[in-house]
Amino acid sequence: MTSSKQNKTSTGQTLKHAFKGRQEFAMLLLGFASGLPYVVVGGVLNAWLTTAGVKPTAIGLLSWVILAYTFKYMWAAALQSHRTPFKLKIGPRRFWMFVFLALNVVGLIAISFSKPPNGLAFIGLVGIIIAVFSASFDIVQAAWKIESAENDRHLDVLCAIEQLGYRMSSFVVGAGALIFAEYFGWQPTFIVTAIVLGLCVSGIIMAKPSPIANHNVSRRQHEFFLKPRYKLAGVLLVLASWGLAFSILGTFMFGALEDPASHSPRAFLKEMDKAPAVVFLTVIMLGIISAVLLRLRTGAMPEYEQPQAGITDILFSAILVPMMDLIARLRWATLLILFLVLSYRFTDLIWGGFAYPFYMGTNFGALGHSLTEVGLASKTIGVFATMLGIGLGGLAMLKYGRMPVMLVGAIFAALTNLLFADLAMGAHFMDGFLKFTQLEHFFALFKIDLPLARLIAAIFAENVAVGVASAASVAFLSSIVSKKYAATQYALLASLTFLIGILGRPAIGQIIETEGFAQAFIICAWLGTVAVALTALEWFRQTQNKHNATAN
Repeated sequence: MTSSKQNKTSTGQTLKHAFKGRQEFAMLLLGFASGLPYVVVGGVLNAWLTTAGVKPTAIGLLSWVILAYTFKYMWAAALQSHRTPFKLKIGPRRFWMFVFLALNVVGLIAISFSKPPNGLAFIGLVGIIIAVFSASFDIVQAAWKIESAENDRHLDVLCAIEQLGYRMSSFVVGAGALIFAEYFGWQPTFIVTAIVLGLCVSGIIMAKPSPIANHNVSRRQHEFFLKPRYKLAGVLLVLASWGLAFSILGTFMFGALEDPASHSPRAFLKEMDKAPAVVFLTVIMLGIISAVLLRLRTGAMPEYEQPQAGITDILFSAILVPMMDLIARLRWATLLILFLVLSYRFTDLIWGGFAYPFYMGTNFGALGHSLTEVGLASKTIGVFATMLGIGLGGLAMLKYGRMPVMLVGAIFAALTNLLFADLAMGAHFMDGFLKFTQLEHFFALFKIDLPLARLIAAIFAENVAVGVASAASVAFLSSIVSKKYAATQYALLASLTFLIGILGRPAIGQIIETEGFAQAFIICAWLGTVAVALTALEWFRQTQNKHNATAN
């Protein structure tokens, strides 16, 4: 009885544990700093270009700057080092966070002096630079978070707080910038945004150096001793695969400059022989080569043999060793976890690109709402709902554990797709729900009509579910990453989530055009059951491992 009571903690105690010190407050600011540049280059910039009369095809082309976030794992290895440049005492993670934050501030100020619709090449170049530096900040910030976590419980707390800060930037910058620009113009808006980002340096100052900083890992190759020819072959195959993938992307981008009307991102993704090829060449080949090299390793490096310092060894350690470590630790469970990572956020990411067409369009069962109504429902109430979901997910993980919350998040993220299907088919269920709960009268007090009330209720439920799911998924990804290779492994896994969501959009778009939004949402809900099943399997696997460890 006594132990049972001790295991139960009140919500107040849980909240107190969540924000117990400077690391947690630093994480909130670092999460905000991580989200702000993405919101700018992925949303606010597009709003500016739209008001300036830039054609949709050009905006679509410029939106490709966010691909930097998708392929950030390719240079994550360069930021894996645990040594601080110039032998400074601040730690390597804080050093690079400061550098990339400062570079992003400069980039935002530079882009504020552009004058669309002229100078789109300059906007595109600076946008790419901002995206690369922002993605690099994300790599280092994630590594700091994983390395600084005291235990699994503390890691869950940091992940939830990080997501909360990230979503706060979406509201403050995403909604606030549009309002500010309407009154003061776009140049002051971008300069103020740069200042807000600069203030986030306080989070870097507040953060303690991660304990693994400056740790000597020069002999990491001891774990994966291979004959030189195997290392060389592995490195060359990976580099060749990456080079071919970028040639595919580069060829498309060059064609887009010549003929942007026929080179939209969707046109590229519809060429299904190209899109999966990029994923295969950049991600799957890396996994296959790493698995083969694990089979070829000859054991530990002899004590008398010193690790080499040639270019092949450096590239081998930076690119292949982190993936080999992941496969060596998880073994066959690597497949289960990779499929889970690929599918867990699939349902909400895949249809995200069609949210505005569904909210504001008039075809295929779309709802036909105005921009103001969508701004209220999605960018205001929806963002608050997401932050609420993240908070609930973080608290629930502290009280009940990571995997139960992850399973609940997967279930509700799938089910909420049915709410949007109901809206597309006439909202019969939603109308009954609003009437039964008397929420229709609550909305009427604020002069919100029934169609908008339906949308707000659906978005609120869906965003709470997504908030819970995102908090749990980030915590899960962080938990399976080795602290020695946190930067590279986390960047790879996070990129996988984003890539598959994008690849599925053309297929969903085709379903929308042929069968309507309702059918697309129903299919997304069924696809979500894959993540539910895989999450349950992973929970069972972890439970069995703990049981076996206790028995031994």
